[in-house]
Amino acid sequence: MAVLTVENVSFRYRNDWVLHDVSFTVNPGEFIGVLGPNGSGKTTLLKVMDGLLEPQEGTVMIDGRPIRKMSRNEAARIIAVVPQDAETVFSFTVEELVLMGRSPHLGMMSFEGSRDYRVVAQALELTGLSGLAGRRLNALSGGERQRVLIARALAQEPKILLLDEPTAFLDIRHQVEILDLAGNLNRTSGVSVVAITHDINLAASYCSRIAMLKEGSVHCLGAPEVVITEEHIRSVYGIDVIVDKHPVAASPRVTTIRSYPSEQGSRFESGAAPQL
Repeated sequence: MAVLTVENVSFRYRNDWVLHDVSFTVNPGEFIGVLGPNGSGKTTLLKVMDGLLEPQEGTVMIDGRPIRKMSRNEAARIIAVVPQDAETVFSFTVEELVLMGRSPHLGMMSFEGSRDYRVVAQALELTGLSGLAGRRLNALSGGERQRVLIARALAQEPKILLLDEPTAFLDIRHQVEILDLAGNLNRTSGVSVVAITHDINLAASYCSRIAMLKEGSVHCLGAPEVVITEEHIRSVYGIDVIVDKHPVAASPRVTTIRSYPSEQGSRFESGAAPQL
């Protein structure tokens, strides 16, 4: 059974429809990427999948149950969201923020117990943060803060991780570190991952399936080599690219084509541009 099902979902803000009849499933242990240009509905789709927004049409189901019939705590014990960055008023320590991930498992007047601290310690170890447990968030790099957010999500003990542009604002080293971490968790812990991203080349390298959105609808869905083609990118992004195979990973690789005027007429040059 699919752990997450998006079935004929349409959503609008007031009179503006943002999602149109979106359907796909997330199976246990899958790593799915959601691509699309700005305004294609990616962030809205993530909020609908998490239950923060209720669609006007269609339904989202977790383990076969409609998410709208689940409490926030019940849903949070199955699905966890990793935002782009930590926005906190107070400068918590790493351990304090990760411990907040245990809140769905605690009652109204309950306090953390020994098991909660064991789960947090394991989440810190899995994300390579054990040595930074007492460090303040404002003393961390962007990549370290992103790992803290993943550790907090893992402390929820979810079946599904929703990543909201996890590599935004990070340099290439930290982008690879974050996606390596997500990929390792996916393979070793069986956590299903859905990553909203602008980075086509990284999505091609890490995801088993990709959904490409265009104007709020699923333009195409399938394996990276099926979705990431010159024709699909031209249709969705309105740009000409070259798609070939990565020389080592054999995954699709996208290179942009830039034209500029010269004395001899139009000339073309290509340049790797991982984000579209």
